[in-house]
Amino acid sequence: MRRLVTSPDAVGNLTFQDTEFPTPKANECLIRVKAFSMNRGELKRSQNDPLGTPIGWDIVGVVEQTAQDGSGPPTGTEIVALSIRSEGWAEYVAISTRFLAIIPQGVSHTDAATLPVAGLTALYAVEKGSRLLGSRVLITGATGRVGLFAMQLARMMGASVVAQIRQPAQEAFVGDYGADEVVETETGREAEQFAPYRLIVDGVGGELVGKLTAFLAQGGTCVCYGSSSGNEMKLSLADFYSENGGQRTLYGFTLYTEVELESASSGLARLLRLVEQGRLKMHIDRAVSWREADVTSADLIGRRFSGKAVLYVD
Repeated sequence: MRRLVTSPDAVGNLTFQDTEFPTPKANECLIRVKAFSMNRGELKRSQNDPLGTPIGWDIVGVVEQTAQDGSGPPTGTEIVALSIRSEGWAEYVAISTRFLAIIPQGVSHTDAATLPVAGLTALYAVEKGSRLLGSRVLITGATGRVGLFAMQLARMMGASVVAQIRQPAQEAFVGDYGADEVVETETGREAEQFAPYRLIVDGVGGELVGKLTAFLAQGGTCVCYGSSSGNEMKLSLADFYSENGGQRTLYGFTLYTEVELESASSGLARLLRLVEQGRLKMHIDRAVSWREADVTSADLIGRRFSGKAVLYVD
């Protein structure tokens, strides 16, 4: 079979490789992959991987061989999955039944393919907040893939959503995905006007998140799932134990850990129901053959488009 692997000298750091079919374990289904979506995080990480390293988290496909232990769906079932071993950009992949969910008839493969990493990250991050009904939630990097999902999910939970953006032209766009208020800021200072926040979902990191923690409500949580602006930040401990700021929480989020608390299968099933009901929408900028994976990867790393890229295995 063919699969995409890392290649440091190739366009987009990707190339095709011929390899053996995977051999599923007892709790794994063999999936014939029909489409997958790209995440900037995995592509940037692949730049440092050795030549020939498999890649790919988000896939949709069809069960070719059901799990031997009887835990998965039957042969012929269409599924969406998180390839936790990051090897999903291939014609076939073996997936644990804890990491796949059945796609409802009303949901397209294209939409489903965008859900595993970005959708699960947004879902589990927003659910770290408590008492969101009637409270304010701040989403940084709101135009990103996780941000767009997080805004919609926070609105569904009854929160008033404040979106942090960097360019005025993005204001109408985030409004279409659930933002009630918008702050244009790189330092965080402008976000104070809507404080306090019961929850902050942050993928920017750096100095921005260090400033924003001061705006948390008492008992509020800041969930850090990424650090596109850097890993270093300054914090005032007084913001965490003072009379007005006590019980604030800074939560370091990794999806690998979260899927141990609730299986990816369960989280994906919940997200798919929202898509089926028309309550959760996607932003897809590119849907092409996987033969264009190299160029698409290069464009995504270079931020030449902002939405998701879905590639069809043809």
